[in-house]
Amino acid sequence: MKRCRSKLRKTKIERRARPPFPGRLLVVGGQRRKVGKSALVVDLIKAFPKYKWTAIKITPYTEYGCPVKGTNCGCGPSEHTFSIRIEKSKGRRTGTSRFLAAGAENAIWVETKRGRLKDALAHLALALGDAENVIAESNTIVRYWRPDLFLLVLDPSKMDFKTSAQAVMRVADAFVFRSPFSGDAHPKGGKIPKSGRPRFVQALGSGLPNNLREFVRQRFLEMDHHRAEQMRHIFS
Repeated sequence: MKRCRSKLRKTKIERRARPPFPGRLLVVGGQRRKVGKSALVVDLIKAFPKYKWTAIKITPYTEYGCPVKGTNCGCGPSEHTFSIRIEKSKGRRTGTSRFLAAGAENAIWVETKRGRLKDALAHLALALGDAENVIAESNTIVRYWRPDLFLLVLDPSKMDFKTSAQAVMRVADAFVFRSPFSGDAHPKGGKIPKSGRPRFVQALGSGLPNNLREFVRQRFLEMDHHRAEQMRHIFS
């Protein structure tokens, strides 16, 4: 049974499509909450300020019920499955507001019910329009759209590992560690690859490492879609 489920999950991921907008897509995922996904998005926007970023934050809304009308809505599981909000303020204490403050030209917040991100994708594509460089904070988006670069943020000192991160870890292009990885300490539910893909160490709150900055510049900002696709096949 485990083998069949693994094969099904692999097939679903491998059927991902190119994002339906003309620009490039960089995705930042993470092992757990508060591992610093938003912080890395902010660091990357600040590191490359001239690239006219459109930043996206995708979050499940399961804690609050309805992503459209909030806790008192009373809607059914198949109603009000998502909301898409365009951030306007740089001064709020939200991830999308931080993205604007960091220098993004546009910021979009997508909230969904559990398992309903697919419902929002066509509407999100319309909101993106002809965006040139899109950076998204999400694990789940890479199950539907194939990014030009996917960075997964991990912290070997923390034991919990989100199911959504486990499902996409094998398609990550590189790993950003918040604490050193000794090779023998693995988070619960997920085994961190020891080699084969680039690994960078950036303690939460510290500056973007030069080697990570150069990796993103070469693999995302200076590489066309075709070359990026060839590089991804090396690790698939």
